[in-house]
Amino acid sequence: MAKTTTKSKAASRKKKSAAEATVVSRSSDIRMIPLNLLSLSPLNVRKVAASAADDAELLASIRENGIKQNLVVHAVSETGFAVDAGGRRLKALQQLAEDGAIPTDHSIPCLIEDERDAVVTSATENLQRAAMHPADQFEAFESMIKEGRTEEEIALKFGVSVDLVRRRLKLARVAPEIIEQFRVNEITLECVMAFTLTDDHDRQKTVWNTVKDGYHIHPQSIKRHLTETAHSASSSIGRFVGVEAYEAAGGVLLRDLFDDNASSHMENPELLERLAVEKLQMAAKPFEAGWKWVEVHLAVDYGAFRSFGRVYPQDIDPDPELFAEETRLMAREEELVSQNDGEDWSDAETEEYYAIEPRLREIETLQRERQPYADQDQAIAGCVLTIAHDGSLRVEKGLVRPEDIPVAPVASKEAAEGDDQDAPARPQVTPPTSSSPVPVSDPATTLRKADGISASLADDLRATRQHILRAHLSADYDVAFDAMLYALCEQTLSHAYGIAALNVSIDPFRSLNREALHTDTVAEKMLDALERDLAIDWMELEKPEDFQAMSSLPIADKQALFAWAVGLAIKPQLLSDNHPSPIIEAIGARLDVDVAACWRPTATSYWGRVNKTHAVSTARKLIGDEYAEERARERKGDIAAAMERAFAENAMEAEGLDVDTASKTSRWLPDGMAFVGVVGVEGVSSEAAAQEDDDSACDDAQTASNGTNPDKEANGLPAFMTEDAA
Repeated sequence: MAKTTTKSKAASRKKKSAAEATVVSRSSDIRMIPLNLLSLSPLNVRKVAASAADDAELLASIRENGIKQNLVVHAVSETGFAVDAGGRRLKALQQLAEDGAIPTDHSIPCLIEDERDAVVTSATENLQRAAMHPADQFEAFESMIKEGRTEEEIALKFGVSVDLVRRRLKLARVAPEIIEQFRVNEITLECVMAFTLTDDHDRQKTVWNTVKDGYHIHPQSIKRHLTETAHSASSSIGRFVGVEAYEAAGGVLLRDLFDDNASSHMENPELLERLAVEKLQMAAKPFEAGWKWVEVHLAVDYGAFRSFGRVYPQDIDPDPELFAEETRLMAREEELVSQNDGEDWSDAETEEYYAIEPRLREIETLQRERQPYADQDQAIAGCVLTIAHDGSLRVEKGLVRPEDIPVAPVASKEAAEGDDQDAPARPQVTPPTSSSPVPVSDPATTLRKADGISASLADDLRATRQHILRAHLSADYDVAFDAMLYALCEQTLSHAYGIAALNVSIDPFRSLNREALHTDTVAEKMLDALERDLAIDWMELEKPEDFQAMSSLPIADKQALFAWAVGLAIKPQLLSDNHPSPIIEAIGARLDVDVAACWRPTATSYWGRVNKTHAVSTARKLIGDEYAEERARERKGDIAAAMERAFAENAMEAEGLDVDTASKTSRWLPDGMAFVGVVGVEGVSSEAAAQEDDDSACDDAQTASNGTNPDKEANGLPAFMTEDAA
């Protein structure tokens, strides 16, 4: 009956054009056919199935809005029809019927055509349709969100899944420039999704400019560039700090919004490393009282410990409770293994078995930690705290530096003759197995990096501090003589391997490699005044006449030359460095070096080279919240200029600070620049406590250009340095 109707209508329109015939047929041959009479046509050209996500979206649309477009069918029997176009819609309708959402005989609008047109119809529909571009979807969804619609409402309106709405909305994190590249097919949707790792549009555009000229742009390449400086949250340092602590400190976490299984990345490595060092330092405090030294490192090569000697804990009886538990667990483990080696285990027994071994390791660790070290061993040994590969705290105890390994006493004549007196006990140290140095992390550098203090800036600060100390040391013979004598004895008479304070082999070129940094400084003016008064005419003579002429110099001239030369030998260091030489700090303290009176942080030398956060934080601590908030709204160059004024000697006039505030800022120094005065006391930055005012310190040193201290008598000199020497 259906075939007859179709043929009669076609015959009545033989003289119409093909296009007209199509229009008429599609408007007049629509019939409502029960769903259970429809089946997929073998003539349907779509052989490759659509994605599951697309099918889900179509199902959601039909469930909510019904079918808005007819199917195209041809008759295969008196009552059956095959679907030539609309196979996915048919599948969705059948699923709805199976779910009970619609009856199995639900009426479906269908256009009936001749079987001979089936292939053409199917191909035309699949070739000519155009899906909505994801970028257009995103903009439409985002507009509706701004209007107050929920994700669920948007999903129902468009007939798509809620998950798709959420995924499209995530594209709001991508820079508009990249979205436009997506519109013109310069980049795939998967690549666009990769950019959602970060909200930083500038960073996104930087990465896009890096990868866009590649032969093939891959999402993983984009992710790799976005995370190249970040730490994975599952890395050892990431697990040690923890995501919660990292984010609480202001750290940015990169999450793959389109991959539920992907690990997060911590985008601020300097902050992460600072938090790790601080956590290690807190963990180290309980150990400081018992050991000679304690160090913390983010990472330590296992080979580093081979350069240390070792002392070991004393054997003691195990803890009775732990011992009893260990014995019970080992017996239970053996019992379970004997039961067909797990084949007949219940779920509870399987869980019990696999929990035994970890607990036995815990008991072993607890028993080992109970073993005490002898006081005499701890007096020469130390420990290192670092991060284990699994993110836990690792503590290496009983490490003895080579210079601290006791030397066996030389047998005396009395002992050789049979003196029975017991020799004093000395620690038993296992010697090092390697003398090769192994690099380890420098926690001081890590902490400075978090404030934006680069390696170059740290080197400049060291050089500045060294230059100031050299100017003072070159003006004081007594201290210079003692420092050089100490260095000579340390090099020639000691078997220690400690860090020397002076280069006995003086290299002025290495010491003076930052001339431009010190131009027109207080220290440079002091050195210029001292150098002008040096008695160096003898150096123009031939050898050995030059030596003879120098030997004939007055004692004051010799002292000035000696102090000048020793000043060149002083090594650069910050007190906040890892393993600073306490001798340098003692020299600075003895000379009463006032670094704050000789150097102030300027935009060029300091504030323009640190990050904005450090500058604002320092301003907040010393000046106040209001001033800090004003600086936080400024560009970096303006912040640096303002900080230079606020931390200058004339801060009260330059930046309008009150007397109390100016007294702090005009004396402030970065960590490690001041000389603390007492060996063993931790260095403090001037932000915590300003040094005592001593405006005359530099002037006194500058005027002492003859190299002598007027308050000291020459009779304290060694004989060979006095005028009475033969």
